[in-house]
Order: sequence, then C-alpha cells, then structure tokens
Amino acid sequence: MSEAKQAMRSEMRRSCGEISAAQSRAACIGLCELLWAADGLLQAAHRVDAVLMAFMPLLDEIDPTRAMQRWLDEGGRLAVPVSTWEDRGMEAHEITSLDAAVFDITRHGIREPRDAPHVPVDQLSAILVPGVAFERTGGRLGRGAGFYDRYLSRVSPTCAIIGVCHRVQVVPSVPCDPHDRPVKHIVAV
Repeated sequence: MSEAKQAMRSEMRRSCGEISAAQSRAACIGLCELLWAADGLLQAAHRVDAVLMAFMPLLDEIDPTRAMQRWLDEGGRLAVPVSTWEDRGMEAHEITSLDAAVFDITRHGIREPRDAPHVPVDQLSAILVPGVAFERTGGRLGRGAGFYDRYLSRVSPTCAIIGVCHRVQVVPSVPCDPHDRPVKHIVAV
C-alpha cells in the first residue's frame, strides 16, 4: 500500500470523525434528494426491472439507505454486495427489504444479506460506491482491499457508477494505481 494512499486514508478518517450524528442524518436525507431529483442519477437509471447495487454503510460512511428504500418503493430491484474474503471478491445479491432481520453482520462489521439470490453483473443499471476519498474527475480511494476495483472492472460501460460521500471526502486528487477503477459520477453531501 502506498504511503500517499495511507496518509490520505488517515486524513479522511480524521475529517469524517468530525461529522456529527445530526450532520450524518442530514447527509442521508440530502443524498436521497440529490439522487432522486428530476435530473438525479437514480431517477435517470430507474426503469422496469432496473437493478441498483448499493451498500449497507459502515459507521464512517455516508448512509444511502433512504435512497435505497425509495428505489424499492418505486418498484426497482435492489442488490447489495456479499464479499468473499479469501479471494477479496464480491458479488451482488438481491434484497427486497432493508429490515435488519434480513442481514447478518460479518466479522468485519459489514451487513450482508442472508440467503439472497445472486444478481449477475450485466444486469446492474446503477451502482452506488462508497469510498474514503474522491476527486471530481472520478478518481476514488477505497479502504485498500480492492473489492470494488475488482468488481467495477467487470461492470458494463452503460452502468451508472456513482461515488457517494460526505463533502469533506472530495479532494483535489487521490493517489491512484493502474488497477484502481474510477467512478463516473460523484454525489457529495
């Protein structure tokens, strides 16, 4: 792991640690509003049988669940990642509810659905991607394990890949390696 990436991760941990619970709740609402605005990215991606892959947030990530619930309420199909740590891979698995009873918490603190059907990568219309830091041109710094980089390398060019984050996570540039996958859009609240 490069020193520049590690330094930026430490800096972002400090910045995100200063976000209050009230600011975090407001960001969840704001994220949903931006994604679902008349010209919003989810509004544009939503259609019959469209599949959105989103994520169940960790404590230091922006919470997309309000936007995910609206996707479900609008009749869309919703998937979240299930990880295989042995090969550092992940796959999309469809859920029909965000109820806590649907999920198990992994040893890494990630909520993953129990007994959810796999969704092939070519069926995805849009993906909400978390990150530690983003640059406006799409560069993304993740946590360092490469799960999203490997997954995004398989996604159709027509899929809307949307980085979502708090405003403090948008920086002028992020250190990138050739294997790092950018996002197509950034929505920061």
